[in-house]
Amino acid sequence: MMLVFLALAAGCGAPAERDAAEQTGVESQALECDRECIRAMVNRHLALMGEFGNEAAYEASLRELTALGPEVVRVVVEVYDAWSLSAPPDRTESARPGEMRWRAAHLLGSLRQREGIGPLEEIATTPLPEPVEDEHVFADEYRVRLRAIAGLEKLGAAAELRAIYAHGGLLRTPAAASLYALGIDVGGIRFVDARTALAEDVADATDHNPNAGRPAQPEKPGSRAFRVTPRTDTPATIR
Repeated sequence: MMLVFLALAAGCGAPAERDAAEQTGVESQALECDRECIRAMVNRHLALMGEFGNEAAYEASLRELTALGPEVVRVVVEVYDAWSLSAPPDRTESARPGEMRWRAAHLLGSLRQREGIGPLEEIATTPLPEPVEDEHVFADEYRVRLRAIAGLEKLGAAAELRAIYAHGGLLRTPAAASLYALGIDVGGIRFVDARTALAEDVADATDHNPNAGRPAQPEKPGSRAFRVTPRTDTPATIR
């Protein structure tokens, strides 16, 4: 009992309660991080998106960015613009501009900030380049548009998705799928249960050789009409 009393008298009792901003590094950082600090955090997060097996660091980074509030959305848009097609690729970077734009668009949706709806809509509605000019650039930019639509879905931006659907083009079906996920059926989308989709057409396990000269067997699931055409472009080998 005497030892306990001496400990309390010496100031070894329960520690004083910390301020709210000191309880987590996320909250403290949100109070102290300026624009350049946010940009560094965004660039670090985009780099983490290119790594495998580092989910814990990725999730922690996303929580830190989310805690910064709407200001982080504006910084992500600036980073996205910095990776625009007009900028030449930086050979020191491990990812091409299209990939980095995809990551930035992904982050805009993952932040769950309503301020991200406008930038995502602008990305999704930006005209695609012509595929005949550069197929790789077209593929990158199409992926970016799809990611922007997925971000609008995360943010529940039904009005913006309806406008994209009404505009038509290559993004009409992805927009319809996102609307369907939000409970809005505009037609043309059918739910497919992956657990039963393959079971609808099961191959006949006993039909090991469907090319044995027999006709197709429609009554047997999985039976197909196969036709083997001899190749004429390969010279025969005579032994």
